This record gives sequence, structure tokens and C-alpha cells, in this order.
Amino acid sequence: MSTRKLLTNGNAFKRTDNRWGGVVWYMDEQDERKRKSFSGTTKAEVNKKMTEYIASFNDSIIESQETKKRLKDSMQNWLEVFKFPSVERTTYDRYECTAKNQIYPYIGEKVVGDIKSADIKKLLNDKMNEGYAYTTVKKVHNVLNEYFRYLTQQEYIDRNPMISAPMIKKSNFLAAQDKENLPTSETITIFTPEGHRSA
Repeated sequence: MSTRKLLTNGNAFKRTDNRWGGVVWYMDEQDERKRKSFSGTTKAEVNKKMTEYIASFNDSIIESQETKKRLKDSMQNWLEVFKFPSVERTTYDRYECTAKNQIYPYIGEKVVGDIKSADIKKLLNDKMNEGYAYTTVKKVHNVLNEYFRYLTQQEYIDRNPMISAPMIKKSNFLAAQDKENLPTSETITIFTPEGHRSA
């Protein structure tokens, strides 16, 4: 299926009834030539309508292109274009490392518009069951959360799948891995007679 595209930027003309008309030609998804007609009492009114239509037409093309991309292409673009200039280099490297190692191999080939909360939950649960550290899985959740928030803010997607895919509670996460959730303050350091620390 092709992407819709504009063929003209709109032409305004005086009609026989002394009103103004306008037409914008475009190619639809089936490669058929179509037109959108406008009318108004003045040329300026018609031009304004055509300008607004063209702007919304272009926005819808960008939106459909973004939601049809593979997640790894869309997310990598988001990282490089939006994240890189706004964070410290070490932070960016951590984001990119998380994306490339923990996200792309699992859901990177999925189409952005097809990703559901269940896909996110499965990714987080799989990481937990594979024995990854809580902090690692939390980084995965954070990157996905920021990325999908960006898509929602830009109105590329209607619903953010992260809303129904919260981060697993730490106590539940560690219990699933048969690990205790000890606060740092309860960690006991034992010194040997030589003064060396031992675990």
C-alpha cells in the first residue's frame, strides 16, 4: 500500500455564482488521483481553508508513517533526534545501550502501531524470569515509558500502551526470582581480624 501524497498546493478560482472555489489534488493509498474541493465568499477564505487542509494532510502522513515503522527504527530516531541533544552523553549512552540490548532483540521488529500493553508486560516479565537485575528491567521500563509518552504527545498514537503496563513492584520482582528485598541499611559488613572486609 502506498502513502497518500499531495499533487498540488491548492488553486483558488472565481466561480460563476461570484463565490470563490478551490481544489487540492492528491493521490490516495491506492494510487488513485482524488480532489478535495473548497468554497467561500472570498479568495482569502478559500486559501485559508486549503492551507489548513494541507497542514492536516501532511500531519496525517507523518503520523501514519511513524506508526507503520518498526519499533527499533522509530525508537532509534527518537533517541538520536530528540534525546541526544537534551541529556548528558553518559545518560544517552545508557539509553541507547538499554534499547539495543534489552528492547530491540525482543520487540524491535514489531510495528509501532501494533504494540499493546501485553507486549510490554511480556517483555518485562521475560526479563524478570531470565534473572535480570531489577535496576536493568527498570531502565527498560523507563526508556519505553519516555518513548511512548513522546509518541502520545506528538499524537502519533491515540493510546499509550505504558498506562496499562506499570513497572513490576520490587518486592514482587525479587520474590519471583527467589531473592530477598533487604533494605541497604540491613546489609551487615563483617571485618576479619586483619581488618579486611568480607561478605
